[in-house]
Parts: sequence; structure tokens; C-alpha cells
Amino acid sequence: MGWRNSRVREEARGRRSERFGRYGRDFEEAMVGHLTKMQEAGDIDDFLRHAPNSSEDCEGKDFMVAKAVDGIRREIHFGVTISFHSWNESKVRHPKVPQLCFPIATKPETIRKRILELFAAAPA
Repeated sequence: MGWRNSRVREEARGRRSERFGRYGRDFEEAMVGHLTKMQEAGDIDDFLRHAPNSSEDCEGKDFMVAKAVDGIRREIHFGVTISFHSWNESKVRHPKVPQLCFPIATKPETIRKRILELFAAAPA
């Protein structure tokens, strides 16, 4: 079964884009919960969610996490997405800011691990 016409196809794409946008915003809210748990567990010292459409957000920075590494406070900004397509685009658009992709149903342990890996990968 194919598309009846291009208008119907474009409408379907628009609905899918809207739905994924909603999922992405919901995931950012859930990420605050993950980071709060990491802070309570002592994995990170602090975190900040940059406001949507802020200057930081436009630079690909959705969150900042802070942690003392060898007695020095390190702050790392990163972006998150649930879409591989958006992830690839954001890596090109913001090459100096780590971009993380967490598809729907990513396990909390995976999210924690990948955030902590940012500290090991970043230069001192």
C-alpha cells in the first residue's frame, strides 16, 4: 500500500514529527529525574537544565552536569535526543558539545553510565 498523494504523506510526516517532539520534551523532563537520582547517589555534584530556546539550548547544550574530578570541579554541557536522525544532525551542528542519543526505553543504568563517561572522555 502506497501513499495516495504527497499531501497525505506530508501530513503523516508532520504528525510523526510532532509526536517525536513531544516524546523528546518528555524525555528531557525524565532526564531531570535521572540526574536528580545521580546527584542523590553522589555520582554528580550538581546539574542544570538549560531552558528550551535559550542561548545554551541553541548551542546544543540541553544540560550541564558538574562533578569534582581529582579535587577540581568539572562542568560538562551536553545535548540529548531520542532520535538517531536528530542525533546525527546535532553532532554536525554542534561538534564541540557532546550529544547523547537515548532512544525510547533506554535503561536508566545506560543513561547513568553514558553521562559519567563524559567526565572520563573530556580533557582536564
